[in-house]
Amino acid sequence: MLKHTSNIALIPAYNPDSIMLNIVRDLKNNGYTVVLVNDGSDTRFNKLFLAAGRADIILRHDRNKGKGAALKTGLRWIYQNYSAPYTVVTVDADGQHLIADTCRVTDAARRHPSTLIIGSRRLKQNAPFRSKSGNFITRIFLHALTPVSIYDTQSGLRSFTHDLIPLLTEIEGERYEYEMRMLIDVNRRGIPIKEIPIEAVYIGSNNTSHFRTVCDSARLYKVIFANADRKRDPQQSHDNHL
Repeated sequence: MLKHTSNIALIPAYNPDSIMLNIVRDLKNNGYTVVLVNDGSDTRFNKLFLAAGRADIILRHDRNKGKGAALKTGLRWIYQNYSAPYTVVTVDADGQHLIADTCRVTDAARRHPSTLIIGSRRLKQNAPFRSKSGNFITRIFLHALTPVSIYDTQSGLRSFTHDLIPLLTEIEGERYEYEMRMLIDVNRRGIPIKEIPIEAVYIGSNNTSHFRTVCDSARLYKVIFANADRKRDPQQSHDNHL
């Protein structure tokens, strides 16, 4: 049976920290329906997922398939089980997204239907070097070789209305490269991409992230170079900020 809801938060999680429980709590307290995807976490994390019982639904992969696969699993379930209209926001499980920013990004998607909204971090001087340098290099390559002009290419805080889900579930990619492909494919189809500024939050040295610097960066750059021969869309706005 299809359910009625307005705002849905989708959280992909792999071997998460207990901070995930706070994220679920804050989202529920702000009126979100929460869909949590356990992306094949180790069995020692079972108690943590049980403690996340405030989530409306917890989906599970029998093995780790990657962030992209987890997002698509969640999106397919949402599309099949909730009746439109509604707005989806993707939220990382590591505590890098403040609830106030999550709400702002969701509100922006509601005001701009059929648009991909990106929560764009402006990294500060004290940001972990891995995050700051990685985002800078990726942004330079993406801007130089593809039509996409996005400041924060690796932000996991993204929101959109229900009508974009069929396209997003068709995009290739199982791990972190999926989010890069999303930017390129959405742009290629003429769907607007808008960024709004959010706070950059890092826990310690960002050691809660499962991003593998060498392997996953290589996946990102492979996607960028594979699309390097695409001509720029003349209709793309250079001012993509809300």
